[in-house]
Amino acid sequence: MVKKTVAALLVCLCLAACSAPTETGGILGQASGLEEEEVLLTVDGREVPAWRYLYWLAYTCDRVAARYRDAGVTLDWRAPLEGGTLADYAKDQALADTALYATVENWAEKYGCRLSETEQQAAAEHEEPEYLEKLADMGLDQARALELENVGKLYAKLCALANQPGSALAPGEEALAAFAAGDGRMTVDRILIAAGDDREAAREKAAEAFARLNGAEDQGAVFDTLAKAGDDTAGPRTVLPGDGQLPQELEEAARSLAVGQCSGILESDEGFSILRRLAPETKDLVDDYLDSLLQKAASEARTTLTEGYDGLDTEAFYTALETLRTEGDGE
Repeated sequence: MVKKTVAALLVCLCLAACSAPTETGGILGQASGLEEEEVLLTVDGREVPAWRYLYWLAYTCDRVAARYRDAGVTLDWRAPLEGGTLADYAKDQALADTALYATVENWAEKYGCRLSETEQQAAAEHEEPEYLEKLADMGLDQARALELENVGKLYAKLCALANQPGSALAPGEEALAAFAAGDGRMTVDRILIAAGDDREAAREKAAEAFARLNGAEDQGAVFDTLAKAGDDTAGPRTVLPGDGQLPQELEEAARSLAVGQCSGILESDEGFSILRRLAPETKDLVDDYLDSLLQKAASEARTTLTEGYDGLDTEAFYTALETLRTEGDGE
């Protein structure tokens, strides 16, 4: 299953500004047998109503079901996974997402991030029937959708605070550098001579570039000039392990370099490369660093679960939810 960053999770609510009235004890409560407003769990003391958790459980189940459907495989919630079953995975993932939202709210309170009355209002009202129908299928009404959307706005305020030098949430350069190293990130620039139709001519051109680089007093300036004149126009880029920005053999070669060091001529299918490893671009890491802190805080939060949570059965919930959705479509 794909691991979501905080940012990705908070923007997945593309329907959050919509409005669609739902009855008290809507489809989430009916499918689960729980009172939607009852406290289902607490996260570091923050009480979380059942509907919030059930929203994320429905969201996770929908994604799992879609993947099985796309693969042409029969969905079996009892299928074994590491540490449990597919049903256990869905329940745990929904809990993680719920805890993450609660953690964002807890941090917003801790660091004094608040929304004005204007900011707390929905950005727009949508009346498209298909849009509203999908929103209702997730068990959200206007107030609930706005409540979740406002968590995203609080997250944006936390990001802004983290990017404000000297603020209580702003990380130091050492922390960012350690985060980059721990995450396997490295910043690399490249001189590329594409092989084209004449690989030997490209080889000679690469040798000339390498000789010019080695004979330069200001190697960095010459590297910049050669890189800009080369066939890789991307410029310096921050690479994560296996992200595909560089061929695997070049990525491995780059990781063996010290900061500021240049490689020899490296041959690959696309041509001939000379790499230079640069100091991490820490200014671009703040949001990701904050994400990592929030995820860690959510995973380590003091979470108290109620009997209602313990008794919730994923398969029974999702089967009932799908039935209610089908019945709603027939109205």
